[in-house]
Amino acid sequence: MSAVLNIVLPVFGVILAGVLSRKTGLLGEDSAEALNKFVFFIALPPLLFLSCARVPLNEILNWPFLATYSAGIVLTLIIGLSGARRLFQQTDLAVLTLHGMSLVFSNTVYLGIPLLILAYGPTGATPAVIITLLTNLVFLTLSAVLIESTRKNHNSSNFSLLTSSFKNPLIVSPVLGVLFSWSGLTLYAPLENFLDLLGRGAGSAALFAMGMSLYGFSVTAGVREISWVLIIKLLLHPLLTWMFGRYVFKLDDFWLESAVILAALPAGALIFVVAQRYNVYVQRAAASVVMTTAISVVTLTLVFLWAGQ
Repeated sequence: MSAVLNIVLPVFGVILAGVLSRKTGLLGEDSAEALNKFVFFIALPPLLFLSCARVPLNEILNWPFLATYSAGIVLTLIIGLSGARRLFQQTDLAVLTLHGMSLVFSNTVYLGIPLLILAYGPTGATPAVIITLLTNLVFLTLSAVLIESTRKNHNSSNFSLLTSSFKNPLIVSPVLGVLFSWSGLTLYAPLENFLDLLGRGAGSAALFAMGMSLYGFSVTAGVREISWVLIIKLLLHPLLTWMFGRYVFKLDDFWLESAVILAALPAGALIFVVAQRYNVYVQRAAASVVMTTAISVVTLTLVFLWAGQ
């Protein structure tokens, strides 16, 4: 419990600081949008690039582990989005895409990596980095393409959509990172330090901007939909991941426990960054991140108790 609290409570502290900066008038209404642009275009691309470039490809290709987590994502999305369409009459592709992100996109960087290192030592970072690469390179890229497709005229060509999507820094940066890892080259130390400094600002800035945007919003608005997100993200996603890892792909204890812990993480703040960027699903995205992070204090503790046994 103390390990979870030591990581989760500072996350809430940064969000609260953002709320208070708006409430006290220290920062104005447009500051959240400006800060979100900093995260989206300046801080986040170096973080995504380095997270891919620093991991050798042969360490990433743990196929049973990748298959377990991917299968958990796919089945969770099928169940979660089918329920959302029926229960909340959601039909807009951009809204459904962001709702789907809130159901399966875990906070692997800012919560997953430190939690697994606390639990398993330095080797615990490897599963978290692998899943970060998987979700950023595949799931985040696909989500960005789907949202970009709703921004274009209906008659736009597929080529136009493709070129537009690959101007998106959330797509370009992890692709370049994987290509750099594959090349076997080494980053020039001052350049790597420069990118690392920029990337370190992404997490705290995203959480702070989310807190600023929450000012004036009610995190309990749309309580039925947020409750659905909580059930799917914190309960169904890890349960399905455990079933695939235990009975289908038969992972050993370390990889099975890592997969379940990563699936049980709360929704990542990057969902809010994307929502704010496209001005779609903003309030629900912020509420999903805040509420799943709050409730995960309990659910993650239960998962760690299971893993400890």
